[in-house]
Order: sequence, then structure tokens, then C-alpha cells
Amino acid sequence: AMSVKKVSLLRGTSIVSALTLISRACGLIRDLLIARYLGAGWRTDAFFVAFRIPNLLRSLVAEGALTSAFVPVFSSELKTGMKQAQGTFRIMSGLLLVVTFLLSLIGILFSPQIIALLAPGFHDAVEQYSLCVSLTRIMFPYIIFVSLVSLCNGALNSLSIFGAAPVAQITMNVTLIAGALCLPLFDDLNRVYVLSCVVLFGGLVQILSQRSFLKKADLNLRPSTTLWSKATKEVGLLMLPAVGGAAVYQLSLFFNTILASVLPVGSVSWLFYADRISQLPIGLFTVALSSVLLPALSHSASGNRGEEFTASFMNSLRFTSFFLIPVSVGILFYADPLVSLFFERGEFSSFARIQTADAVQAMCFGIWGISCTSLTMRAFIARKDTITPTLFSVVNVSLIVLTALWLMGEPVRLQADSWIQWLFSLQALLTNYLPEYELAHVGLALSTGVVSMVTFPIALLVLERRGVSLNLYPFFFATVRALIGSLVMYTVLSYLPDAPYRWLTILYGTACGILVYALMCTLLRSTEWKECLQTLRRLTSRTRG
Repeated sequence: AMSVKKVSLLRGTSIVSALTLISRACGLIRDLLIARYLGAGWRTDAFFVAFRIPNLLRSLVAEGALTSAFVPVFSSELKTGMKQAQGTFRIMSGLLLVVTFLLSLIGILFSPQIIALLAPGFHDAVEQYSLCVSLTRIMFPYIIFVSLVSLCNGALNSLSIFGAAPVAQITMNVTLIAGALCLPLFDDLNRVYVLSCVVLFGGLVQILSQRSFLKKADLNLRPSTTLWSKATKEVGLLMLPAVGGAAVYQLSLFFNTILASVLPVGSVSWLFYADRISQLPIGLFTVALSSVLLPALSHSASGNRGEEFTASFMNSLRFTSFFLIPVSVGILFYADPLVSLFFERGEFSSFARIQTADAVQAMCFGIWGISCTSLTMRAFIARKDTITPTLFSVVNVSLIVLTALWLMGEPVRLQADSWIQWLFSLQALLTNYLPEYELAHVGLALSTGVVSMVTFPIALLVLERRGVSLNLYPFFFATVRALIGSLVMYTVLSYLPDAPYRWLTILYGTACGILVYALMCTLLRSTEWKECLQTLRRLTSRTRG
């Protein structure tokens, strides 16, 4: 039974990963076009800050709090029957529609105050501040559409129907690509307005892309006029602490955006483009695995199957080390050619490439730790414990902000009366006891990874204290084998000559890296490598049959 669960976990993850790969490819094309036509200047900084606001709320209200609270409750409702689960789904869709509509209205009305709070570095740049306010008002209703999509994805994953989330992202990215291709028809200022309107339209397209999946699952998205029930009350109680607990990464990103706004012009954009590259492995593997893992853990927890719960969780950690450590090392090695290949053209200069590549390399140090911490939080949530992730969220974000302040150095766009002035009094206090650094936006990129390396083992210890029996030896040895294989891979890559073209350098370097890592896995007798080959053989034999 454990073997079947392991194969199911890998198969579900592989389905989502394959679709996510297409989504990320479309996303890179989208970012390539945005970089080409908008570059990394003050208008682009304003656009990215405005776009982060509804995305942060999406993480807090939808993908973070709602999905984390809804999936365990929906899994329990499924045990009483599909009719009961369907009713809960409709009630939640109505409740979510009301909440996100009110949030959008508040956001539109108070956009000036929100931008003053979240981008203090724009305070004296009147034109940039005004543009950011206008773009925020256009894109704020995006949260309505994307929150409903997240609700659909949570229900569909609980029914073992995977792939709806990346399909929604694919349609969104294709819509943005179409919009970006139209940007040359407009002047520099109107380009960001056009792209903001396309973002809002893309949210509607995402909803439409879910119809076939909902039909297959026999779910109806039509909102119920009843907005309260026993199940929604349970979701609401779980959501309150989950608002903070399930969006650590997004919160830390947004704090970094706030701090980046007081650094040299372009810092917000450099971090955004770097995040797009570093998010590739997280999106392809961690998000895919999390979408499969949370329902699996929730079903195990609701059925009091402790051994199955532990096995699924530990398998997810083992394969996280097996896949993400070599990928992180590969991106670290090829950061500069990757940024050059994807973004260096048009308005995106060679200076922007260097700054973005530095941020990419810093973010690579956190990919593994962030992913493992995220999966551990899923284990708490599946047991309907959202308080512990909330406490970790508070600690994580606090440490990330302090680490970012310590590493970034002096601000260059901070006014004496800015609301975050007190943060830089903390910076002065830190530098009295710690070495001083002037890493600017690279320090911000590094901070999240540094903190995740500290908090992840603490989260494992707390999970074990909560009654989950963890056998960490297989995970430890999987991590050590992945590190050894990745270091050998890095050494081999450093001796490879550059090809005449950037894409060819990355292509044959990736092929060589995969071969070297596979060889090392074989020599080190990697259990994860054997299990992947076995799963591949099963899938191949079924396809042929």
C-alpha cells in the first residue's frame, strides 16, 4: 500500500509538473516580452509593485489561507458524500466572491495610501507614485478571479483531478503574451496601462479554463445564496491563523519589494526578473508536489492513518532534495547566460542583466530550504493545525526582514519622515554587533534562503513533537547524496567550454549536468533514482499496453 501511495504521489506530481513546465515556458516568453518592451526602469518598477499587491492578497486569501483551510475540510466532507461536498463548494464560492469583491473595493478606494505604505521609496517620485496608484486600481479586481480559481484547484486536487491549476496559468500567460505582443503599438507610458488591463482580462480567462475540469468532477461553481454552514465555519476558523501561516514566501517577497523601493531605480525589477527564474524549480516541482501532497496528507490524517501520513511526507522531502539541489546548483552556475538568454534585448540592458544574474545566484541558495519548509507547513495544515504555521510565519518574516536589513546596506531613496525609518534604526543596531554589508538588492534576494535554512529543521522538530513519528535517516542520506552529486556536476560544468551561442551553452551544459548527476546517483546507489526509474518503467509499460 505504501508503494502504491508513493507511485501515486510521483505520478500526480509528474502530471502537474509536465503542465507546469508548459506554463513556466509560457511565463518565460511573457517575461521576455515584458523585459523587451518595458525594460527595468521606473515605469516597470511601478507596474511590478502594483501587480504584487493583488498577488499578495491572492496568496493570503486564496492560495494561502483558503486553500490551506478548505482542502482538509473538503476532504472530510467527501467522506460523507459527494452531494455534501458539492454544497460546501458552492457555499465557499459565494463567500469567497463576496469577500474578494469587498477587498477589491477597499483596495481601489485606498490605493494611494496602500502605495505610500508599501512603496515608500516612490514618495518623492511623483510621476512614478501616481502611475503606481493608477495601475493598482486597474489590477486590484484580479484577486476575485484568481481566488475562485484557487478554490476550484483545491477541490479538484482533493478529488485526484490534477492539472487544473497549471492549465489556468497557461491560459493566463498566453493572454499576457498576446497583450505584450501588442505593446509596440503604444508609447512607453501607455504600455504599462495596456498590460495592466490585460492582467485583469487574463483573470477572467482563467475562470473559463476551469469549466471542463469542474464538469469532469461534477462540481458546480455557481455561488450559493447561503454563505454559512458548519463546514464553512470550520474553514473560517482554520483560515484566521492560516492567513499568515501559508504565505510566508509571498510576504517575504513583498517586504523585499518594500525595501527594494528605497534602493537604486531598477532594484524592484531586477528582483522580479530574478524571482521568475528562481521560481522555475519551485513551480515545476514544489508547487506541483504540494498540490498533490496536501490532499494526500489530509485524507491520511482524516482517516487516522499515521504511517501512511509519515511515509507520504518523508517521500516528498526525499524527492525534494533529489530534484531541487542539482537544479539549484545548475541555475547558480548558468545564472548569467540564463538571464541574458531570456531578458537581454530591447529595453533590458547588459547592466540590468548583471544585476539580475547576481540576484538569481543569491536566490538559488534558498530554493531547497524554502521548498522543504513549505512542504512541512503542508503537513501541519493537513492535520488541521494552522496555528503552528502562523507562528512560523511571524518568526520567518521577522527574521527575513532583519536579515535583509543587515545584508542590504544603506538606503538611497529614503526620506526622513518615511514610515519605515524605524526599520533602519534596527539596521544601525544590527551593524553594531554584526559585520556590515552593502549587498543592496542581492542582500534582499539572499535573506529568505538564509532564514529558511534555520527554520526548516526547527519546523521538523516541532512536527515530531506534535506526534508525527519521523524517520529522518532516508531524507538525510538522500540530501547528502544529492549534494555530492551536485558538487561533482558543478565541477564538471566549470571545465566545459562556452558554445558560440548562449542557448547552445545552456543546452549542452544541461545535458552534461543531467548525465553526470545520473551517473553519480548510480554510483552512490540513490534510492530516489531507482524509484524514479521504476515509476518511469511502469508508466511506459502502461502506455504501451
